[in-house]
Amino acid sequence: MRHGLADVRSGFDVEADVAIVGSGPGGAVAADNLARAGMRVVVLEAGPELRAEDMVRDAPRFLARNFWEGGLRMVLGTAPSPSMHARCLGGGSVVNSAIMLPLPAWVRQEWRAETGVAHFDSPELDAAYARAFARCRVSPTPTAVLGRRNRLVRAAIEGVAGERGGGLPRAVVDCEGSSDCLTGCPTGKKQSVDRTYLPAAEANGAEIYTHAEVERVLVEGTRVTGVEGTVVELPGWQRRGRFRVRAPRVLVAAGTTQTPVLLQRSGINPRGRVGATFFCHIGGGLVGIMDEVVDPWIGATQGWGAISQEIRGLKYEGLWASPAVLMVRWGGVGRSFVDRLDEVKHAVVIAIVYRGDVRGSVRAGRRGDPVLHLRIPEKNVAPVMRGMKTAADSLLAVGARYVHTGLTSVMDEMRSPRDTESLLSPRVRASHMAMTMNHTFGSCRMTADDSGPVDPQGRVRGVEGLFVCDASVFPSPSAVNPQATILALSDLTSRRLAELPLDEPPAPG
Repeated sequence: MRHGLADVRSGFDVEADVAIVGSGPGGAVAADNLARAGMRVVVLEAGPELRAEDMVRDAPRFLARNFWEGGLRMVLGTAPSPSMHARCLGGGSVVNSAIMLPLPAWVRQEWRAETGVAHFDSPELDAAYARAFARCRVSPTPTAVLGRRNRLVRAAIEGVAGERGGGLPRAVVDCEGSSDCLTGCPTGKKQSVDRTYLPAAEANGAEIYTHAEVERVLVEGTRVTGVEGTVVELPGWQRRGRFRVRAPRVLVAAGTTQTPVLLQRSGINPRGRVGATFFCHIGGGLVGIMDEVVDPWIGATQGWGAISQEIRGLKYEGLWASPAVLMVRWGGVGRSFVDRLDEVKHAVVIAIVYRGDVRGSVRAGRRGDPVLHLRIPEKNVAPVMRGMKTAADSLLAVGARYVHTGLTSVMDEMRSPRDTESLLSPRVRASHMAMTMNHTFGSCRMTADDSGPVDPQGRVRGVEGLFVCDASVFPSPSAVNPQATILALSDLTSRRLAELPLDEPPAPG
């Protein structure tokens, strides 16, 4: 059963066997497993439930209503950059491009060696991936919905650069190629967790409360006793009634930035390691303006991609989003913005995602909001810029009139390979990199020893009954989109708690 704003505005006080904080991929799969095992499950989501009529192409308005800090939560440090974190039922699965990739074998092996956690590279994790892929009906993006934009990216990266790629595997059924995943999927084709795992959990008795922002985990002695928080009403994020959920088990799946802050505000910080580590994928993007009309809003948002064989840990992706979002770094302001609007229909965008060697932290600010810092050593610049040059040269080779990167330290409009040499200049520093850090990890690392705050069973050390089930537990960046791994690791953690078999095969059909 779902409880919306009308039900909860004045507050509520309920009991459960387990309270789950967050309804994104980590929280949803846990809710499904625990409800199936017969537990009384309460899921708490700080944002609203989105219906088809809410998923409009007015990106700034949509972000303001359904993302933390309007999609502009800043990662401070070497290269201050925005990081987009959904605040709605289903979390990031509602507003991402639904890409589902398992961890590369070398990352799994590195995680296991680094942390001593055996299941990072085990048949149990393979089985969890298989269940997630089956439930979300994952399949490669078909050629029919790539659109001209994705096909040009394929021609550039595979045909010219020689990096072998393909239609990205995504949790989508019968994609219509509307290129607007950022503001949801009003036709219901995206298999986000609010359409897959959460309805199954509800069928087994789970209760879902939206507009319920958890502010504190309650602990008596060394044992968790529940959570409490405030009902928040849209528009304006107005604070209304108070609520409490009394439960002997709490699973926190609030996301890499909210989870550590919630624990810190609750006085839970074993050995000071909660939020002491924080990682992001880094990279950048470039726009190629073609002579031909591309109509880039036609085709899957991120339909084609390639994992680089030349640069380990680097990935190329075709991309599109609302011009109101993309043109923050391209097109200028005022008259220069208007003058370039006609070029939008000629645009092709390639995103560069890199698993760099970075280090950061998350801490609760004075108002309780996450304060994020990331240090990017200069050694990360060269591989990212090599990838950018490869993409830029390849777009020029398939007919781009010019390529623009948004980097202040390179040529603005690159029209030849000679121009793109500026990307390899030693003047390009880590502080110059323009990016959006949407893949975040590791603020509550899972380790076999006590160097991380979370143990291999997902338990927060020192607090009985408290678990973490989101990308916070990743030991380091994943090198690929994290959604599949969040689902798989949460599946393993919640199955152990529910005493469900770890090797259960995917359900038929």
